[in-house]
Formats: sequence, C-alpha cells, structure tokens
Amino acid sequence: MSYHYHLNKVFMREPLKFEDTRLFQIGRLYCKSNSVIEPHVHGNLFEITVVTDGAGKITTNGQTQPVGRGDIYLSFPCDTHSIASDAQKPLKYDFFAFASDHKELHNDLEKIMLDFHSPMQRVIRDARILPLLGNAIAEIDGERIYSEALLSAIFRQIIIYLVRCFQESDHRQVFHTATPKDALCYRLMNYVDTHVFSLRSLNELSSQMGYSYAYLSTVFKQTTDQSLSSYYRKKKMEIAAILIKENRMTVSEIAELLGYSSVYAFSKAFTNGFGCSPLAYRKKIEQ
Repeated sequence: MSYHYHLNKVFMREPLKFEDTRLFQIGRLYCKSNSVIEPHVHGNLFEITVVTDGAGKITTNGQTQPVGRGDIYLSFPCDTHSIASDAQKPLKYDFFAFASDHKELHNDLEKIMLDFHSPMQRVIRDARILPLLGNAIAEIDGERIYSEALLSAIFRQIIIYLVRCFQESDHRQVFHTATPKDALCYRLMNYVDTHVFSLRSLNELSSQMGYSYAYLSTVFKQTTDQSLSSYYRKKKMEIAAILIKENRMTVSEIAELLGYSSVYAFSKAFTNGFGCSPLAYRKKIEQ
C-alpha cells in the first residue's frame, strides 16, 4: 500500500488531553489508485473521515458505504473498519480519532451510536468541519504559542458541529415494523457491539436500558434464541480474532483490552471458541 502524501500522528496507547477531548489519532492521507486500508478494529474511540477529494468506499462491520468529496463519515467504538480508494478518482481524506470527557457531549455521542448504528446512516456534510480539521492538523505539527488552547477549542468545536449534524439528521434508525421487544433487543445488541472494550459486566445494561437484568436476559433469550452472555462472548471473540490477525498487539494486551482477568482466562475462552490457542491461531494465519 502506498500514498502520495501521508501525515499521521498516533497517540493510541496514551492519548493526548486537550481539556475534555482525548486525541488518539489525527492526520491526512492521499491514496493512490486502488489503495486499501485493510480491515482493523477501532478502539474505544470515535473517528471522523473527512473526504477532501476523490472517491472511495468505507466498509464497516461488513456493510459498504460509498463516499465522495465533502462527505464526513463517523466511525464508532469497536467498529471493524476498512477503506478502499477509487481507481479513477483516488481518495484524499483527513481523519480525527477522539473521545470526549465532556458529560453532555459524551451522552450525545452515545445517543448517536444508538440512533445511527447502521453504517449506511453515518455520512453527513458540514462545510465548517473540513477547515477546522485542516487547521488542527497544521497546528499539531508544530510548537507555537497557545497551540494547546487553540487545539482544545478546535476539537470541541468539531465535536459540537458533529453532534448537531446528527441531531438534525432525518436518517436516524426507525423501527417501522419491530415490536417493542424487538427494538429493545436491537438496542441491547447495539450497546454490546459498541462497548466491547468498556463493558465489564452485563449488569451495566440494566441502568442503560432502564430494566432489570433478569427482564433483559429473558426478553433477549425469547426474542433471539440466544442468551445475552452468549452474544457478548461471541462478540468479544469476533473482535479478538481480528486483533490477533492484525498482529499489532500481544495476546496479553488483547486480553486486558477485552476485560479478561488474565491471559489464561482469555486463552481458555479463545480456545473454546476457535479450537486452538490465540498463538496457534496467529501462526495458522501467518502460514
């Protein structure tokens, strides 16, 4: 894979703090024809991909969305994500991976994850975001007076515009035919899918959904014919397999990220799910 131009500031392990915004990654990428960003798992963060020119396709959790100049695509925590550039019109885009510790903005982003879970609903347009992100990319590449204050303000402004765009969108998830119990199960799966790295007990679902865990568990089992705990385990194993395939983290780091009490506990769960240990799985893929 090659690019005409590639600026990428990465702070994945230790995100930079700009007041109530945590910065994980920011940069600019100019693809060549048919360039592909291979599938990778997002951490516990949001990311916007702002298309500055050209065209391409963004695939998230198996669903593909075409994008072109002016489109802004929002990726959620725990997404499995890849990008492919158009052959005739090579893709150019800026990107910004972040998390917000601002209480209201954090809650608004959580609401967006619920209302716009489908990758086909994640494209917005806002002419104000592109120049702001461009300013941030230029600012973070140098050391100038008041840079931290300026970047804090820019990041907050980007997130506010992002939230506004989605709140004003008419493409949120609508359950036209679903029963209330179907809709509740959809919300449960959505929450688990987007909180794999932060969810430490399924009992947390009770406070999020406003029902007792016993009720949620019963409804989920009756509606989907599988238990909540089984769905949660399968989702963690799905993410684990991708992380092992990426080969950017140790087995110990993956176990910690997915909330296992030890490497042994993770390896046992993985072996039960895939019939081999994480290391054996990695070797099998590399062959």
